[in-house]
Formats: sequence, structure tokens, C-alpha cells
Amino acid sequence: MKNLLTVLLLAAAAPAAAYELPSSTGAHRVRFEADQAGFNEYTREIHLQGNVRLEELSAEGKQLKLVRAHDLSVSMSSRTVSAPSDFVIDDDTGTAYGKSGFFSYGENHGYIRDGRFQHGNFIFRGRSISFDQDGYVYKRASLTSCDEDPPHYRIRASRIHLAPERYFVAYNTVFFLGRVPIFYLPVLYKPMGRGTPFVTSLFPGYDERNGAFLKSNYMYRVNPHMRVKAYLDYFSKRGLGTGGELDYRQEGKNITNLSAYRIREHGQATDRWGLNGGFWHAFNRFSESDPAQYYGQSFFRLLSDPSFNNDFFRTNPFAVSPDKQASLAFTRKTNYTVTRVSAYGRDERSVADPEKFVKAYESAPRLDFNTVPFAIPKVPVLNTFAGYFENVREYGIGYFQKKGSANWSVSRTVPLSRRVILSPSAFYDQSVALSTAPALGDIWTGRYGGAVNLRYDRLWGSLDLRYASTRRMRENTFSVDLSSADKGQELESFYADLFIMPRHNAYFRLRSSYDLRNYYTASFARRLSPLIAEAYYSPRPTLDLYAQNSYSFATGNQGFVGQATVGGAESYYSAGVANYSTDPEAWVISNTLGFKPWRTSKWRAEAVLRYRLVPDGLGKFESFKFFEKAVTLFRDFHDFRTSWDFRVRSGGVKEFFFFVNLKMNDPDRYDTLEEKSRAFWHPWRRSDAVRD
Repeated sequence: MKNLLTVLLLAAAAPAAAYELPSSTGAHRVRFEADQAGFNEYTREIHLQGNVRLEELSAEGKQLKLVRAHDLSVSMSSRTVSAPSDFVIDDDTGTAYGKSGFFSYGENHGYIRDGRFQHGNFIFRGRSISFDQDGYVYKRASLTSCDEDPPHYRIRASRIHLAPERYFVAYNTVFFLGRVPIFYLPVLYKPMGRGTPFVTSLFPGYDERNGAFLKSNYMYRVNPHMRVKAYLDYFSKRGLGTGGELDYRQEGKNITNLSAYRIREHGQATDRWGLNGGFWHAFNRFSESDPAQYYGQSFFRLLSDPSFNNDFFRTNPFAVSPDKQASLAFTRKTNYTVTRVSAYGRDERSVADPEKFVKAYESAPRLDFNTVPFAIPKVPVLNTFAGYFENVREYGIGYFQKKGSANWSVSRTVPLSRRVILSPSAFYDQSVALSTAPALGDIWTGRYGGAVNLRYDRLWGSLDLRYASTRRMRENTFSVDLSSADKGQELESFYADLFIMPRHNAYFRLRSSYDLRNYYTASFARRLSPLIAEAYYSPRPTLDLYAQNSYSFATGNQGFVGQATVGGAESYYSAGVANYSTDPEAWVISNTLGFKPWRTSKWRAEAVLRYRLVPDGLGKFESFKFFEKAVTLFRDFHDFRTSWDFRVRSGGVKEFFFFVNLKMNDPDRYDTLEEKSRAFWHPWRRSDAVRD
């Protein structure tokens, strides 16, 4: 019977006559097409052969499953379908293939022998597969996202639980590259569908200090607002390192990041560790009648020793930072005022013992109060108040001091013409240092002054001419401090600032100042501050040019910085050069080159060279020293994204590491949490980097 069409009703029905089908009850049902069909009225089985297509339909007529096979048997009494030979099942979760099997369309469960299930870009295989409405269970299973046969890689597992569109979890997994086993993981878990992938990244490598190492990252998106990472590292010369990172971001409510790492090196009695991060949190209003906003914030970079980052987190720019610091603040903000209570501490590298820190500054607590500019009726100026009071200990002082300051300023903007604006201002500042030791008394010091700025504004840029003056009073009096060496003249200068922007892609800036203090017996050249010239030009999207030079008319050039970048995302060149008066003979040069060996190459490379040189004539050098050399190779294979990194740097850094990431770990869409967190907390990280 060619194209025999039969509708099988699945719900219970009244007894029917021979060869009659039960009447419809509105339940879901199946229908089939086949080249041949036979019905056994005693067993109530239908046997289908040749180009079999069997559909399971909902009560509304929507297709739930499609089974295609050469040979099928349908039992009306048990409401099951059995396939003694090869078959294919399609539904909205994917496509399943099997050598044989059966499923119950009444209770929605089944079994497949030697099956394969394709879900998205994943291919699951199992010697035996059982399934129900909750998902699939694979035994003696394997997993891959490679569509080649045989696959380039596979993950073999004793058991895999798959919940389509939700997650899969695999047990006793062994990663195979071809036929070669690479590594073992007891459990592998990955969310699917709407969730961001669970990403596992491995970094095998070697460096001279730590020996051969294997760094591993495990990243999981808990929900749309939170992501966590775990680090597990092994260093052959140093031991086992563990750590993690947490990111939480809820716009307008909370932004939090926390990174922690610790390692106890072989033969050491104490841990080395690092703790970095911070938070910003907006609190609810204390009452409906209080319109103020309340929020807290913190930032901290804490280390066990100054060399910690340089030994284990080398892409972090703080790796060579000689300090650690922490701050905590709570703020109340209204439409008119900002009140802030804070604590802050900073430790710097000890000169006597470079492996230890010394306390450089500590302020706890500190109270700040500021107002936005406000007007007093019938007074034609804007007023601003700012003040603080703190309990502070500074470098070299062994006790805390109580200090404070209050500043009142007035200002006004006076348009002289359409292009000329005059902005005068004046202030009074009162500082106090309260006695905290028997030999000291309270010290009150007043300061007053003002400034006037004249701006000439055009479409192509602006010219600012500014005069500013500050006078200091004698301690605990209201008279100018004429007995001091500076005659109480803390500031009296004339400033000039020229800014030219002829086009949106170019600007030029020139600024300097002249010291007018009459006690200062210096030549004209020494009174003139360094002339700073700054220029930027980007004639096209693939080319950026920047330069800045500082020149003192008294002592010569103070510093020069230049940077040029040309190219796109894969092929580019960047060159930076710097020279400073602290080491005037030396030039510090940085070169970064990204390129493909040939146009159609699947390989991409980035080379970094940073060095210090002292010229000695044309083409000759008195000294030439590299302080960093690095080469990174990139290659995307059919299933992998890989990079190889070679790096040599001052401080004994000589390392190589290899990074591989399966494309199955690629997110389905742009991860805004990752990008915003990187920009806010770790701007030095590459966009494809998992950690420092």
C-alpha cells in the first residue's frame, strides 16, 4: 500500500469493532506513511516497511517528533514504537540516530542502542541511550563539536546527562586529540542555550623561575548579573596555586569585582597571596521623605610582597608597581551637597628591604563635604564650599595627626562678546592641624586668592589666558606671612593654553606658565615653566599619530613621548619612543608588530620589543639593552582557538605558555558582562584574555 495514511489515537476509548480505529479524544497522536503496512488484529501491532515516516502530533496538530526508518513496528496496545534497524528521530531539540531502539509515545520515554544525537553544534554518542521528557542519559559515551569523521577531538565519558537547551554534565571524562589521550577531568559541566558557556581553559608552559606549569581556568555564568572563575595551577618548581575571580554587575545598583590567589612555594613556611578588586553599591533611601542617594565604594590591591604579581600575573601593569593600597568610602549625595566618609591606606616598597612594604600613608577616617555651585539671592556670583577633616599618618611620622580644611569660592562667567568670555573667581581657605603630641599646639593657617580666565573661542579651537594668585597667612593670625622665605606667596602665575582642532581627527595643544612671585629671584627662563606641546592626527581609521614634548627654556628638554599605530585588527604596527631629563642620554623604545606570514595564512603573530638605547653617533650605540621581548602566535583550527606566547623580561622572567580554547566554548552572543568588567576593572587585559 503506497503512501498508506493512518491516524492512531493515543487516549483510551470505547471498544471498537474489528479493523476500526478508536474515536478522537483530542489527545496527541501519531500518523505514518510507508511503502507497505500490515496490521495484526490479535496483537494490535502495525508493521511498516519501506520509506517509513512516522509523526507524533500534539492535540493541536503540531509535529512533536518525526521518525524515519526502513522498518518500524507500532503497538497500539502499549503505545510504543520499536525499530529493529537504523532509524532517525527529529524534534525541536535536535536529531538522534540509532542502530535500534524504541520509544513510548504515550509516556514519552525510550531507549536507543549505539546512538548519536546532534544538538546545536554538539554531537553526543552513546553505546546505550535512555531518554524521557527531562533529557538523555548516555552510557559509554563521547562528545565533540567537530563534524569531521573521525573527529579531530572528542571527550570520552562513562556517563553523560543532557538536558537540551539547559545543560549537560559528563563524568570521568578523558580528552582525546585524535586517538591520543591528553588530560582527565572527573566532571565536566556546561550550560547551554540561554546561558553563557561554562568555559575551561588550559595554559601549559614553562618559565625559568617557576619551571614547567599548567594553569587552568574554570569560568561559569551564574546568572545574567554574576560570573565566577576558579584557578587551579601547578608549577613544578613552586607548587600548587589556587585562586578565583568574581564579577557582579547590576546597572544602577551594584558593580563588584574580587580576585584572589594564593600559593605556598616549596620550602616556604608562609603563603604568598594577592587580593584585588572593589565594589560600588547604591543603597536604598533611608526614608521616603529623604530624596538623597546613598552609596558605598571600595578599591583594594593587596599583596603579600612587592614581587608577587611579577612572579605569577605578568600581564598586570601593577606587576612592577611598588605599592599596595586599599580604600573604603560611604557617600550621601543630594541635589546640592555631597558628603563622604572614607578610609585609605598605601604601602610602598621598602628601600632597605625590596621584598617588604613600608607604610607610606594612612587616613582613617576622613570626612569630605562639598556643595554644587549655588546662588544667594541678590548676590551676582556662584558659590561653592568644600571641606574635609581627617585622622592621618604620613610617611616618616610615627603618629596620627588630625587635619582639616574648609574652602569657600565664588565665581562668575561674564561674556564680553560672542567669542570672548571672562571668568573671574576668588576663594578663602582655612586649614587646621590639631595637637596630637605634647610638644605641638593647634595650628590654624589661612589662605586667600583668586583667578581670572579670558577665553577666546572659535570653531577651530580656543585660547585661554589665565592669572592665578594664592597668599598664605601666618599661623594662627590673619596677617600675610611676610616673615617666611616665600613672603607668603604660594602662587602667582600667568598661564597660556592654546588648543587647535581644525578637524575631528586632529588637534594641537600648546601650554605654559610664567611665575610672577616677586620674592623669587630667578631669570626669565627659570620663571617660565616647561612649554608642553601635544599633537594628534588620525588621517584614516587605520592610522593614529601622537606626540608630546616638554621643553624647559632654562634646562633644556624635559621629556618626549611619541606613538604611532597603523593597521587593523590582525595586521598592524605600533611604535612608541620616550626620552626624559632624568636619563637624557637614553631612549626607551617599544615596538609591537602584528602580521600574517602571507595573505592566506591561517597563522597570525604579534611581536613585542621594548629596549633602552644610548646613541653614540650615527648608527652607533653606547649601550643597547632589551628589557622585554615577546612573540605570540595565533591559529584557529577547525575546532580550536590557540595561541603560543614566548616572553623574556627584566626581573628574571623567561617563560613560554600555550593556550587552547575549544570553539564549543565560544559564547552564543556578545558577553556584555565580560566586556564591561574588563573595561572597568582590568582595562589592560586583552579582549580574549581570561585572566592576567
